[in-house]
Amino acid sequence: MKSPTDLPGRVLAFAREVGMLPPGATVLCALSGGADSMALLTCLGELAGDQGFTLLAAHYNHQLRGAESQRDEAFVKAWCEAHAVPLTVGRGDVAAEAARQGRGIEETARAMRYAFLEETAKHVGADCIATAHTADDNAETLLLHLVRGTGLDGLAGIPPVRGPFVRPLLGTTRQEIEAYLALRAVPWIQDSSNADPAYARNRIRRDVMPVLRDLNPAFSQTLAANLRHIRADRAYLEELAEPVSSKAQWQDGTLVLDAAALSSLPRPVAVRAVKQVLARLGRHQIAAVHLDQILDLAGPSHRLDLPQGLTVWRAYEKLVFSLGQSDAPPLSPVKIFGEGIYRLGDWRMELRSCLCPEHPAQGPYQWYLRREALTFPLVARTRQTGDALRLPGRRQKPLKKWYIDEKIPRLTRDTLPVLADDKGLVAAAGLGPDGRRAAAPGTPALSVALTKDRDERT
Repeated sequence: MKSPTDLPGRVLAFAREVGMLPPGATVLCALSGGADSMALLTCLGELAGDQGFTLLAAHYNHQLRGAESQRDEAFVKAWCEAHAVPLTVGRGDVAAEAARQGRGIEETARAMRYAFLEETAKHVGADCIATAHTADDNAETLLLHLVRGTGLDGLAGIPPVRGPFVRPLLGTTRQEIEAYLALRAVPWIQDSSNADPAYARNRIRRDVMPVLRDLNPAFSQTLAANLRHIRADRAYLEELAEPVSSKAQWQDGTLVLDAAALSSLPRPVAVRAVKQVLARLGRHQIAAVHLDQILDLAGPSHRLDLPQGLTVWRAYEKLVFSLGQSDAPPLSPVKIFGEGIYRLGDWRMELRSCLCPEHPAQGPYQWYLRREALTFPLVARTRQTGDALRLPGRRQKPLKKWYIDEKIPRLTRDTLPVLADDKGLVAAAGLGPDGRRAAAPGTPALSVALTKDRDERT
């Protein structure tokens, strides 16, 4: 075992290697009161002066262990007050929230804790959030991933840096941490849930890790060294995928990616590109089987409805990624009695009387309609069975056939407005006006302009 006196220097070297804890930063330390987090706080405190960073702490009370949870909170409060470390405390009823969401306790606790840490970091102006994950945590996590099934991301273990979160102790074992705490005479408290065999991680820690250490006493350190190579391989694949995934464009609340560009990539790189697109939708975790299904999408109308509201479909030469699109409620018809601005869902339809210009810009979303050819009230609605349209200079066809011929994606068709009266369709969004209803230059006309509310993420 390496000397515990060298721990701050080794932590600093690791931080520089992976690009964390820059000089002058404000660092928020996640503090549970356990051995790992107390070692992290103490170690960062030793480095703060020389490195010029500001150290703050945050503690989250999950309220899961009754008096023990209150004991933990009181302990970290007293320690931080005695050592002049500014502390923010948060609390949440994890059990109640897990029941409300129908999720597991561990999953809910992590989500609530991380949300609290990110909110606190923003409030106090922290540049990063340091958590006390160790080399042993990394080994246990990797074994859990292997048991449950994993790809390259799972084999890479816990990332040293992910967003605002940094893990300065990821190259340090618990044995080294406890020796460091003893050397510095730093107290810590034991979480009784760490001995509960109901948690899979505890069973791995108690039953599996001792066997592996018997085979290789330096198992955690050896694994940590190997994970550096795996992370480097993963980073290279990410770099190869980024030129394709970065070209995905926001359109009406969906992300649209060129399918040919994706299919031209080697499959390991294509998987990366899909994951990068999904990350832009806020989906950082997706099963390998679903990634395979997305990559294998073929045909102009094929669609996948995946867990947690994710829908992916092939729209001719494009792949479209959406959250919640398939659950959109149907649009209610709107009667139109004359000029004005009308709304159909998130569509805005503006009607104005005018003389048809000399060269009318009849298009998919801008129409000049012949006034005497219209019967009021008009109705703005979505398509119905039997709808047919004769575009200017072309023969009449069913609306469904027009959508297919013009390559309008199937999952978009039921969200496009059409304008109709008691004689039939007047015009259809994405296509244009019926030629029999279109105004001639210089004649009285009704101008119709269709726009859609801009998505906030574009």
